[in-house]
Amino acid sequence: MNAPTLAQIRHALSRHEPVLYPEMGRPAAVLVPLLPRPEGLYLLFTERSKELRSHAGQVSFPGGSVDAGDQGARATALREAREEVGLRPEHVEIIGELDDCPTFVTGFVITPVVGVVDPLAFTAAGRYPWTPSAAEIAALHELPWAEFCDPRNLSIEEREREGVPFRLHRYTVQGNVIWGATARILHQLIELAKGDAA
Repeated sequence: MNAPTLAQIRHALSRHEPVLYPEMGRPAAVLVPLLPRPEGLYLLFTERSKELRSHAGQVSFPGGSVDAGDQGARATALREAREEVGLRPEHVEIIGELDDCPTFVTGFVITPVVGVVDPLAFTAAGRYPWTPSAAEIAALHELPWAEFCDPRNLSIEEREREGVPFRLHRYTVQGNVIWGATARILHQLIELAKGDAA
């Protein structure tokens, strides 16, 4: 099966009513940045600095805690993306949100906000002019959406925490391992889009 198209992702998100878990932890938000290119759709990930106190070294989406001044999760996701990778809010078209994603260890409830980065903002080389934060970001990874949709790049393990069973999703794409909350967010987006493509 081919990877779902951007149009199918849009349609699936337009029909999705996100499940919320506000009482399960501190509110946070991430931006899931979709990068449309002639050769296909890509996703942007950040590799967090090993100096950070939480999630050091992990490959994840730009994001962080909801601040008092933020007007909701979307504002948080856009602010964090601007601070972490230099993505300007006016270059992002938000196309929907996924279910809240509680984290098991750090006690956050992450709202995933899906946005399309405007290709008109790309450079002549076909890339967005990222300016990653030296304090927070060790590297940026632009990885093909189609490779995440390939089941050969996903492993799912049955785990248990404090007697509660859960599934650990792990994607391996071009040598990058994406797991934890980021992998769960990705998995939901893929399953939603595949349902629309069926």
